[in-house]
Amino acid sequence: MEYSEQDLKSIGAGVHDIFAADPAASEEIRRGRMVFFEEVEHRNAAPGFPRSSPRGRRRPWLPLVLATSLAAGAAGLWIWMRPVSFQVGEARPGQLGDVIDAVDGKATPLHFSDGSTVLLHQGGRMRVLSLRTGAARVLVEDGVVDVTIAHRKSGKTKWDFEAGPYRVTVSGTKFRMAFHAGDDSFSLSTTEGQVVLSGGCQKAPRLVSAGQVLELSCSPHKAPPPRENGPAVAMEAPLATTPEVASPVRGRSEHWRELLAAGRLSEGLGAAERSGFERVCQMATSKELLALADAGRFFGPTMRAVAALRVLRRRFPGSMDAATAAFTLGRIAFEKQHAYAEATTWFETYLREQPNGPLMGDSFGRLMEARLRSGDHAGARLDAQQYLHRFPEGPYASEARGILSR
Repeated sequence: MEYSEQDLKSIGAGVHDIFAADPAASEEIRRGRMVFFEEVEHRNAAPGFPRSSPRGRRRPWLPLVLATSLAAGAAGLWIWMRPVSFQVGEARPGQLGDVIDAVDGKATPLHFSDGSTVLLHQGGRMRVLSLRTGAARVLVEDGVVDVTIAHRKSGKTKWDFEAGPYRVTVSGTKFRMAFHAGDDSFSLSTTEGQVVLSGGCQKAPRLVSAGQVLELSCSPHKAPPPRENGPAVAMEAPLATTPEVASPVRGRSEHWRELLAAGRLSEGLGAAERSGFERVCQMATSKELLALADAGRFFGPTMRAVAALRVLRRRFPGSMDAATAAFTLGRIAFEKQHAYAEATTWFETYLREQPNGPLMGDSFGRLMEARLRSGDHAGARLDAQQYLHRFPEGPYASEARGILSR
């Protein structure tokens, strides 16, 4: 097949445009590409670089080879940089931030374009919060998931799976993870590779290798059941309540403060209960009340979290911590109590008190979803419009577009 000089110029120009318009390239990379193309053009035009053979015949394969090589390089770069996408089930395109439920008595598979898969078992609930080449963030709100992460041969792979207070960091492996929001129990078993588990009642992150099973229950009210079969098990019993030793400075009645300050929330909650929870809430600082609320959320009972947050708002009105308490009350109402109208009120409260606060984006997204679930479709549409105006690529953007398309 013969190519005219004009055809070859068109191929080269197309490759040039691909590199020049690449939005992901830095200014330095763009300048380097332009220098490269100028050098190629200079060499093709230079007197010392013959454009014809001694017999006067042109060599059209030279620019074709160059253009083809550049096109292949551009295609390779695009393949390497292209964003990862995913599909829910067999046909539905996945959207970041959307709630994914496994209902109808069967598991729901998620297939990612990089070859990774996540199988959400019946009754489970999860979201994919962020997704890019080699990295992702997934929130498992409840249930069991089987995960296979494809390992990248070039570049790093880093996926984070969050469930309650726990985080599993993955670089390429197969594992099963189970989280039950009702009692914050958690289990993890790895069949290939290694993962790093952090958070919860652990004092430090730990490596979980192939063949290990880890079961955690940080709640002082529920211990994990023993396993009788299966691979080697790394068991984690609930943290035992540390016997209180009278402090020479603060005394026995304030031991809860030391435990909360050390991050030992489960034990701190137990110590606060023994010292009189209501009395503790009246003397705790706003930060200590937030810590008590986290202890109640993660280790139960939830009513303790609600009580601590309400006391915080009453004792420290107008503070940043009071606004954070409103946001957390909204999360509890939404996630644990399914009281969507109440959740709406709390997310609105946060946005009113901290319109530019650090939780503003998340509050907008959750407010929109809470309105929709409470039946306020008109309000949800207004929230969706505002969310897309402020966060066109935010984690709730796809849900906002879905609301506006109805």
